Amino acid sequence: MDNDNRIIALKTLNYLCKGSVIEGLLFHGLRILLSENVYNEQRIDGQISINIESEFEIFQSMPEKDPKSDELHKLNWVESAKKLCELRLKKIVDIKLGEQRPHLYFIFDSGEVLFINGHHQEFESWQVEVHNNTNLEDVFQVVACPGDNLVTWVPEDVLE
Repeated sequence: MDNDNRIIALKTLNYLCKGSVIEGLLFHGLRILLSENVYNEQRIDGQISINIESEFEIFQSMPEKDPKSDELHKLNWVESAKKLCELRLKKIVDIKLGEQRPHLYFIFDSGEVLFINGHHQEFESWQVEVHNNTNLEDVFQVVACPGDNLVTWVPEDVLE
């Protein structure tokens, strides 16, 4: 994973997600809906969401090392949705990205950590994006791509 891409992705994720609260889920795929936060409430009027396409786990605290894929439970969509509903109304206080692979960590005010596996050779593991923003020129999206890569679309001024 390119370190410059990692830094840009992490800045974008912090802008979009840090200070946000889990507001709900969409059940067509697993998509977590987030509230606005103090960083973006004046600019974003669309829906911020986290689309999960890979295994995930909720830990009681930050794991000491990145979990391996075979250590994560394979859940069906109903079990996954139930598990994610446990995070409802919890506030994201920090965000981490893996060093070698685009594993995504959301740390909540409760101390819990949502880990989303970022490694897959054939498909995108997760996306964080804004839908239905009035200003169509402001595109916000971070994608964990196959082969442990990250791609980010973000207005330049957010990175300053």
